[in-house]
Amino acid sequence: LIGKNLELEISLYKVINLKVGTSNGYLIAIYDPTKVKLISTKNFNVGGYGERVITMCERYGGVVCINGGGFVDNGLGSDIPLGYVIQDGKITWSSDNKSNIIGMTKDGKLKLMSGATGEEALNAGIVDGLTFDPFLIVNGKELEIVGDPWGSSPRVAIAQRKDGVIMFLVIDGENYIDGATLQDVIDVLKRYKAYNAANLDGGTSASLV
Repeated sequence: LIGKNLELEISLYKVINLKVGTSNGYLIAIYDPTKVKLISTKNFNVGGYGERVITMCERYGGVVCINGGGFVDNGLGSDIPLGYVIQDGKITWSSDNKSNIIGMTKDGKLKLMSGATGEEALNAGIVDGLTFDPFLIVNGKELEIVGDPWGSSPRVAIAQRKDGVIMFLVIDGENYIDGATLQDVIDVLKRYKAYNAANLDGGTSASLV
């Protein structure tokens, strides 16, 4: 099993252990961007709490999985996504409002669309996508953060370099006590040459499998 995992890591991805302040971080470089796909809970809005990332990862046969979009949360969580969910070229959850969509195209490009509908995302070539924000780096230009409006927390982000390599970044921590600021996340991703990057759902949802 160890040998198999090492072989997979060499051929498909690499894990880089980081220290962000006092928190542990994990940056996963995925060499073939076309391998990055969206996975989702079996059903939406059926009165449950969805599935844990580890359960979905196992069910889909994933090698490396992180959590992505947000959900309606009354303090206990839910199986109701925020915004749009696009999977395998189909809209599986719709929103009444336009939203920021983080998506992958068929040829493995990370695409960030501000104020878009699911239909607009499909027309732009997105085949797997979800809603979350803010976008951290867009075409090399990083988000300007004034003050610290989001504070420190466990963080999850997705990014892509100009050479196509996709990066997952997960930073441990405890809500609003430690972890990382969004500026910390930007700084780490820029250090590894991210050209486009987006924040994903962190806090107690932050997961890496």
